[in-house]
Amino acid sequence: MKDYDAIVIGAGNAGLSAAATLQRGGMRTLLLERHNIPGGCATSFVRGDYEFEVALHQLSGLGTEDQPAILRHVFDSMGISDKVDYVEEHHLYRYAVPGVIDITLPASVKGIISVLSEAFPAEADKLKPFLDLCEVLTLEAYLAYPRAKATGDPEVIKKNCRNFVKYGLRNAKDVLDEFFDDPVLKGVLGGYWGYMGLPLKELPFSDLGVML
Repeated sequence: MKDYDAIVIGAGNAGLSAAATLQRGGMRTLLLERHNIPGGCATSFVRGDYEFEVALHQLSGLGTEDQPAILRHVFDSMGISDKVDYVEEHHLYRYAVPGVIDITLPASVKGIISVLSEAFPAEADKLKPFLDLCEVLTLEAYLAYPRAKATGDPEVIKKNCRNFVKYGLRNAKDVLDEFFDDPVLKGVLGGYWGYMGLPLKELPFSDLGVML
């Protein structure tokens, strides 16, 4: 067997990205995959007359050309930006319960507030504070919390990650109940629970907030 500087096991999105980055950095890299095609969650399979997706075929973190986010920088560093056609998704998701509600959320905070304020006027003033919490919780979870945790000092975590400490590990149902009264609205805002595989009463709010 040949010698390699790095061996990457699994040719899913992460494995492909890691292997390509290592290879471009000059390392002799072996990428191993037991499936017959690479791609992991970016692939699909056919059974009979139907094609099934194995996960969401969607990326967040791209931003725009004018305001690029982290993934555009990653793709630039891998030399593939000019090989990718970006298709902007204008809708977050559609939430439909027959006889109760059928509503589509736009893929923007202002759009979500506008649509839900019209559908649930009694709860309109609570929407922005809730979505603001989701935003700051995301920033704390990804940026502040890892650094604070590395100090090993609980007081640093409490000081630098106040929202994560207060809300992050509570269950999503509990936090939605704190902000809202209408059970249908809570259902709409909790719609991502199906992707996470846990009911809202068991799903950490940090996971739901980050997805929103």
